[in-house]
Amino acid sequence: MVLDQVRVSMRHTLNCANDATVATLESPFSLGPMDYAVPARLTIEAILIYRKPTAIPDDSFLPVERLKVAASHLLDYYPHLTGRLRQNSSSRGSEIGSLGTGAELWEAGCSRRLRNMAASALSARILVIKLPDSGNALLPIFHATRGATHNPIFAIQHTRFGCGGVALGIRVHHLVCDATGFMQLVHDLAGIYKQLRDSSPPTLISPPEIISHFRGTNSPSASQKEIALAFNPPNFYLDADITDTHEASTPPTVITCPMRFQGQYLVSLKNAATDPNTQGQTSFTTFEVLSAYLYQRIYQARIRIMCDERLTSDLDSLQPLRGFWTTMDMRDSTRLNLPARYFPNAVHCLSTSTSHELLARGAISQVARVVYDAIHSVDMDEVKRQFEWIAAQPHKIHVKSKNKVPNGSFIATQWTRGKTYVGVDFEVTANGRRIAPDLVSPAFSDNYRVDGYAIVMSTEEQLARRQINGKYLAGTNLPCAVDVNLSLDSSVWDVLNSDPDFLALHS
Repeated sequence: MVLDQVRVSMRHTLNCANDATVATLESPFSLGPMDYAVPARLTIEAILIYRKPTAIPDDSFLPVERLKVAASHLLDYYPHLTGRLRQNSSSRGSEIGSLGTGAELWEAGCSRRLRNMAASALSARILVIKLPDSGNALLPIFHATRGATHNPIFAIQHTRFGCGGVALGIRVHHLVCDATGFMQLVHDLAGIYKQLRDSSPPTLISPPEIISHFRGTNSPSASQKEIALAFNPPNFYLDADITDTHEASTPPTVITCPMRFQGQYLVSLKNAATDPNTQGQTSFTTFEVLSAYLYQRIYQARIRIMCDERLTSDLDSLQPLRGFWTTMDMRDSTRLNLPARYFPNAVHCLSTSTSHELLARGAISQVARVVYDAIHSVDMDEVKRQFEWIAAQPHKIHVKSKNKVPNGSFIATQWTRGKTYVGVDFEVTANGRRIAPDLVSPAFSDNYRVDGYAIVMSTEEQLARRQINGKYLAGTNLPCAVDVNLSLDSSVWDVLNSDPDFLALHS
């Protein structure tokens, strides 16, 4: 028997704790234009790893039965997640039917001990790459080839390890939420679980907003619809071809590796991005500076490979490699001003590029300015009109995105806004101390293994910041470390891993 094999022993169907909840929901349940913009086969997921204190018996630490009850009460607030995705027969847009079919909870076990999966005995950090099948074995199976209608929208896998520790692998279809909405769901699950643990009524004081905005359910007037349809959206178009094309498979040479940028390295990057000759210096965020750094270093590595192969004579042919892509959470009051507890997708994709000279030889401050300008120059009214244009289309299946990421471009997404470590504790120690997760991360699945894709995430140091309620960690003036799950072709990794300056900036 393979020692790290994960065995699923049981599958539970989850429905609302209150049977009447689903009856109050419109059926079918409509999605909105921000949801339609998501590729149909994508899921969003995370693995949360919890170590069990020795004094707590295995069957009292995050028991499946209590998790099952908590998830049922959670579905009272997210009842649409009990249905199945399908296409509307008229508009061909995605919607949720078969409400009450149920979410799923998978019960599994793994004989391995968490301490044996740590990066080293010294650090005791658990890395995704050390988990069974790089974390994929800890997630409920998603049958991508069978279509969305055959998969539950929301599923959890509870895996107990040989040491009594627990992994929660949580997966939601991306058509119903983005990373921020996903983490909100996880926070709500933890909150309800803790109330049940403490014999309190399982109630969310602030219910989530599950209705998608701009979805056109308010029957706009003919003139409003005419205005919406007259708009020429920069990011979308209508395509008469409704062929359902499959996503390209992951090249076998793409490797995902976890990287940690410690606080002192982030300070070094921010200092390097500060141009002393510029008046009124812009304050770049950690995400902007780190994205700029990786954007430039990966481009330089690709150019070195092409130089070695004598393929760089035509600079125009390198244009796809100079692309920078990212996503913006549009919830903020300075953006689309959506409700604070907005669950559905609220993401806008954007891209930019710059010159070969800047990426090959420019200062990090200049590259950071390119990233900053791309993010801060988005026209919010234009974004809003794009979503209204999608909502007004009579046949949603013809709406296609112009955002086709060229091979070799750099893509950075941000998971640091959703407080991935704070508020997702389920259990407490014997003396009442919260047991926070040792790891919160996506698995290294094919969805994320794209050449040039970086996921920037919070770390457990976020918990220390929360405890002192300040800007910096106690006793230091350093920001919290961040983790980056970075996917690159193996040839690019070979170049970067031979560069001592690159290796010196992360651990």
